[in-house]
Amino acid sequence: MKQIILLLGLILSVVYSEAQDNNRNSIKGFYKVYYQEKNSETDSYNVLIKNIIDYKDEIKFSMKISNKTGDFIVCKSSENKVIIDNTKLEVIGKTKTIKPSGDKSITIKCERGSINRQASFNILLDGLYKIKQKPKSIKVADFEIPMTKKDFKFGKVHCNVSIPVRKTQKMIVKIELRNDGDEYIIIHPSRVGVEMPDGKTYASKNSEEEVLLAPHKTKKITLKWDRMPKGGLNDMQKVDMGINFNDVFYYAEITKLEATKIKIEWDKQLTIKKQ
Repeated sequence: MKQIILLLGLILSVVYSEAQDNNRNSIKGFYKVYYQEKNSETDSYNVLIKNIIDYKDEIKFSMKISNKTGDFIVCKSSENKVIIDNTKLEVIGKTKTIKPSGDKSITIKCERGSINRQASFNILLDGLYKIKQKPKSIKVADFEIPMTKKDFKFGKVHCNVSIPVRKTQKMIVKIELRNDGDEYIIIHPSRVGVEMPDGKTYASKNSEEEVLLAPHKTKKITLKWDRMPKGGLNDMQKVDMGINFNDVFYYAEITKLEATKIKIEWDKQLTIKKQ
């Protein structure tokens, strides 16, 4: 019996000690509390956490992710967490795609509720995924112009085609793709070619080298051609043409990146200055 009483006393003392520590580290008396920005680096990405503000019962911050790889990175913001006083809190934020060697900023919000403000807390990045292109492209049949139909399909992707501009020396083709499948698809618009009567294939003049089409999402791409050689032989307003999709579409594999925990600390001077 004495051992049980001693054990209960020890447990209560530990709980009380932790509560005392949390109260000492809590921040009170401010309408807004500001925290220091923090940078964290991994082999795959850099992340900068800045503009970190704790309002009355909500934490808000900006997260800039810089992709260091040659693959796409997708950030599913809702899978990240804010950890205060050992409690994991859900966050609100959009899913963003970061292009190879590109960067993207995301605004994150978190309801703190009844948990006391602390002099430090952690952000757990647990929603980052690398999207890597598979080696073999998807075979897609050529599309004829003048159009005999306005759509085509490959796998579980439905494509609607429109031609808003078709002149002698200029043509614009727009394709809306709807992915009803569960796989990511990487698209290379600049590889789309138009087969002309002179027997040659001319690549589309696109600024975007790669586009990522997520599962159960839609994406629009615009293809452009102009200044064809050989005059009337390649008059885009009059001749028959074929749109070629060789090495344009690829399925991709998704790999979850290892979670990263980032410690955020109170900026006391800025907090006092901003009151």
